[in-house]
Amino acid sequence: MSVRIAPELPSDPASSSKLTKLRVQDFPLPIHSHGKAKVRVMKVVRTEAKHFCYEYSVDTTLFSPTYERVFTKDDNTELVATDTQKNTVYVVCKRSKADTPEQFAVDLVKHFLSEYEILTGAEALVRQVVWERAVVNGEEHDHGWIKRGPELNVGNAKLDRLSGLTVTSKLSGYTIFKSTQSGFANYLQDNYTLLPPCEERCLSTEMDATWSYVEGCEVGSGEYDFAGMRKKVVGNLVKGIFGPAKGGVFSVSLQATIYDAGCLVLTESDDVKDIKIETPNKHYIPYRQLAQLGETFEDDIFVPTDEPSGTIQCVVAR
Repeated sequence: MSVRIAPELPSDPASSSKLTKLRVQDFPLPIHSHGKAKVRVMKVVRTEAKHFCYEYSVDTTLFSPTYERVFTKDDNTELVATDTQKNTVYVVCKRSKADTPEQFAVDLVKHFLSEYEILTGAEALVRQVVWERAVVNGEEHDHGWIKRGPELNVGNAKLDRLSGLTVTSKLSGYTIFKSTQSGFANYLQDNYTLLPPCEERCLSTEMDATWSYVEGCEVGSGEYDFAGMRKKVVGNLVKGIFGPAKGGVFSVSLQATIYDAGCLVLTESDDVKDIKIETPNKHYIPYRQLAQLGETFEDDIFVPTDEPSGTIQCVVAR
């Protein structure tokens, strides 16, 4: 392990006389950390046949009980500065073979704990922008890309010297829309209820799904297939929400639909310990004013809105 020695700085005779605190009493500091947020990096891997691109936005967080003195004693000794953390993201990205946000997060936290003995833990949150290869005349381009969004692939790794490594994966901002096979009825109706029951409506949400891994998964080995697992999880979420390509599946409520999808994920993916699904509503309101304009509403013209929206979430676990 390399040793970092800070250069000696000229002493400041006036520093001892500077006013550095206003408090008259110290209180306990049970929780503290520091890090760097939104470090953006693009990596291009060039092979003879094709290029590959990986764009990330990274948050790092470092933990050490010793750093309490930074907060309480005006003592920055051995503090890994947030600028150092930022630069580390670029260095590790250069060295890493990672092609998923999870693996890049794992490589980052391992680097921090290997490099700085003072740290007891490190966490990295990596958001990956989704780029798809351009298709020209039915053929994938070797270096042309089209950005897909607003969805992000997200990986989070936390490494603690005592408790070890934990990794979670997330699909963020995955927007779905069903133009039929959805209803909402038989709910409580009272003096405050204006929403009429229906058996035919559009269903849409901008879904976040976060899953963790069972013990025994070699998520820290450097060989785990995070991309394959993500593909399987997302595939089962899509299947659970939409149903078969011909005819689909009826959604009694968004709650019932996301629970069904979560169960499919756990059934088909033995490595997944649990999955949290968050689904804020995106509403498509029938534009029935067409009648006032000489036209007929035929379940075809809607007004999109997501404010206000219902907030529906659940955790499905083994």
